[in-house]
Amino acid sequence: MITISYLIIMVMCLVALYFSAKLWLERREWMSGLILSALSLLWLDNFAVATGAYVGEGLILTIMSYARYYMHWQVLPVLMIVAGMLLRRGGFAFAQNKIVMSLFCIAAVVFMVMDVPYIFQVEFYPACYGETFRLVTNVPASQICDPANPPPAGLSVAPIPAISVNVTLMLVGFALWIRHGFKWLALSCLFMFVAAGVSQVPSFYYGPVLGNLGEPIFNAGLIAAAYRFGGKEDVTKDEVSIESTST
Repeated sequence: MITISYLIIMVMCLVALYFSAKLWLERREWMSGLILSALSLLWLDNFAVATGAYVGEGLILTIMSYARYYMHWQVLPVLMIVAGMLLRRGGFAFAQNKIVMSLFCIAAVVFMVMDVPYIFQVEFYPACYGETFRLVTNVPASQICDPANPPPAGLSVAPIPAISVNVTLMLVGFALWIRHGFKWLALSCLFMFVAAGVSQVPSFYYGPVLGNLGEPIFNAGLIAAAYRFGGKEDVTKDEVSIESTST
């Protein structure tokens, strides 16, 4: 049942990837390109878990595990830049300032740099959840495969970049909801935030599955926002003037 759940989530991620690629091919713009890069390997997160028991502990599973960790550490932070772009395309006057946009870019780079050391320190240990088998840097107590021989504590990395990206996009989503009536980004980010929190509750057996389900939901809201606000020129001076006057 757990394996099937991860496979379903993987298919959902691939559907999101398809629409992200379709959007980029239609628009060929920076926003859609950054979203496509961020979504390009998220499906692997679920595929590696779903197939780990069949692949077995070895080189193939190690490569998949390294790739999915690298994706979270070095690629997802680019969505901070997307958050700034959505504000600009949404017509918010303060976001037209180049300094503000630079801050979003700097934040993305800082998050990448923060996690660079982990790329060279990472060691994987087996984790068992339901009938699934995967490699992780830190094994939860409830997922130790052999209680008689528990693995070392391992590397526990606080997901500060991932949380920051989600919260930032959620705030941007609420701003777009208030100003334009577009609610999907805010709701998808909120779902991801709650799902990620629930996934950390040890007593909730299906928490990890729910946490991963948040990824394609988040992706769907992000792509919907890109379809709605992407492909536009920056707002005109008149629109900026109106926004400034109204605030």
